[in-house]
Amino acid sequence: MTLLRGDWFYAVLAALDAFFMTRPYLYAIQQDNYRVGEIFKSKRLAVMYLIDIAAQALFIGVWALFYFLQTRAFWGFVTVMFFFIAEFAMYFMEDLPSKKKPLKYTKRAVRCLIFVTLFSATAVMCLFATATARLETLYLRYIVLLLFPLMYPPLFMLATGTINVFERLNNARYKRRAKKRLLANAELVRVAVTGSYGKTSVKNFLTAMLQSVYNVLPTPASYNTPMGISKTVDGLDATYDVFVAEFGARRVGDVKELMSMCKPEYAILTGINSQHLETFRTQENILREKCRVLELPRDGIAVVNSNLRGRIEGRIPKKDPPRIIYAGLDEDAEYAAKDLRMTENGCEFTLVLPEGEYVAYTSLFGRQNVEDIVLAAAIAHELGVGIPVLLEAIEELQPVPHRMQLISGNGICVIDDSFNSNPDGAACALDALSMLDRRKVVLTPGMVELGAKEEEENFKL
Repeated sequence: MTLLRGDWFYAVLAALDAFFMTRPYLYAIQQDNYRVGEIFKSKRLAVMYLIDIAAQALFIGVWALFYFLQTRAFWGFVTVMFFFIAEFAMYFMEDLPSKKKPLKYTKRAVRCLIFVTLFSATAVMCLFATATARLETLYLRYIVLLLFPLMYPPLFMLATGTINVFERLNNARYKRRAKKRLLANAELVRVAVTGSYGKTSVKNFLTAMLQSVYNVLPTPASYNTPMGISKTVDGLDATYDVFVAEFGARRVGDVKELMSMCKPEYAILTGINSQHLETFRTQENILREKCRVLELPRDGIAVVNSNLRGRIEGRIPKKDPPRIIYAGLDEDAEYAAKDLRMTENGCEFTLVLPEGEYVAYTSLFGRQNVEDIVLAAAIAHELGVGIPVLLEAIEELQPVPHRMQLISGNGICVIDDSFNSNPDGAACALDALSMLDRRKVVLTPGMVELGAKEEEENFKL
């Protein structure tokens, strides 16, 4: 391989271009645990790649015309320089989402960004050096640089696949450490919350109900992956009585992995629908994976949404099954809410417990929030939270941002349910909206990740 004096300039250009080109690709795979195949699902990347091809065709055409000039060496340099400037500008100005799910520069993301940048820039410069050594006409070597964006996706996949081997080994170390710490304290109560929807709300409500009696460590925000939970466990010490973990799942095996890692004694199954059907492939896979949370110790307790009665019976472990408690909006459930009345100021309902019925108030809005409150109240009550404390905690509950969050002002009432959308959640949001006696407007991007059911469910919406 050969590089001429001054070719370092092209190496710098290639590295800068690769750095900013990596960002949107990194964002695409970060949304699904760094799975390389996600780049093929991103419409944003597809559009950018088509723009890249158009830019390459334009600059290659200009480069080919300059071949016939005596000063082609100079013009070749100028063409390549402006080509990289155009590429740099396009990817530098790429507007990645900055709110709901922004690109997070975690340690893993930074490692991936640096490695992919160096790997792809080195690869293209090796090809450039080879062309320099073997081509009689040095002008022709510029085609390697002009084709860099075309070569970038396979280079990105190869580099990411390589570093993912190291990352999996590193992640396994963190998970082993988290599991060891969780099991070190025999007195620690471990609670898992999973389902197709409502996980974060139920986790937050349960934490609020327990905090008056116990010192509780919940997973923050939507930290519902093995690494998110491992990061939370780093802050676990002997002063905590209860650990509440949200379990996320997009593929078969996700809940099973989290159960093995956390070994919960209590669990809440919030509900099951076609959310993430695109990645689960079938409804049966979703049902089977979510019901993994029922694989508790013999003396464990699983609170299950009463609307799943009948669907999970064949999924309950036959050997040493845990105690199953149904809770929700069905009045025949062991824990239930009935006589629900909704206003713009929140909800009033009758909370049905095994030992009686009690009037409860909450400033939260919508049937979905009430259902989530009942699910959380069931575990809190089973863990010994007294009824007066429980009712007071329900009254003081705060809405989870962007999940049926009621915002009022200047005569306008906004129900912000924008964090996510699934068939059950959308139905509950519309039901809540129907309770308001005023002009109504629905603003929605529709539902995604529903696979073959996406068109049907959006038509119903």
